[in-house]
Amino acid sequence: MRKALLLLLLVVSGSVYSQIEFIETSQSEVVGKISYVYLEKVGENDYNFFFKNINAIGHEYVSFSFKNLDNDLDKLYNGIMGGFQTVPRDPLKMKANGQIVWLKYSREDGEAFLQIQMTSGDNPVDVEENVKVSRLLTAEDITKLFKK
Repeated sequence: MRKALLLLLLVVSGSVYSQIEFIETSQSEVVGKISYVYLEKVGENDYNFFFKNINAIGHEYVSFSFKNLDNDLDKLYNGIMGGFQTVPRDPLKMKANGQIVWLKYSREDGEAFLQIQMTSGDNPVDVEENVKVSRLLTAEDITKLFKK
């Protein structure tokens, strides 16, 4: 009786600790990639925008995510491309998954550039050490990135 109880206890405790469950993840695909910046589609409607933080030592990639619910991917593309035409003096600000993303445009030698900055606060100047910055991007880079 004692051996049967011990064997039952051993089997039950062994089955409790040996239960491993694999979780199914969504398939991801890279929509477009240029050096150190890429756009990834995850599942049906989720997108991740990755860029290398040029302020960091090493290879720190940062990202923001959004859902393509009301054609938001095209809205983002058109909004970014519109900035290359107007080159606004002040950075454009958007919020994505709790992060503040700043689209900062500049013009040098007649060509417009975009630099993406990301902070967790409302003003990149106030949190200078926490600003994550992309390399300068051209309109051609954005077109390649969004595969347009």
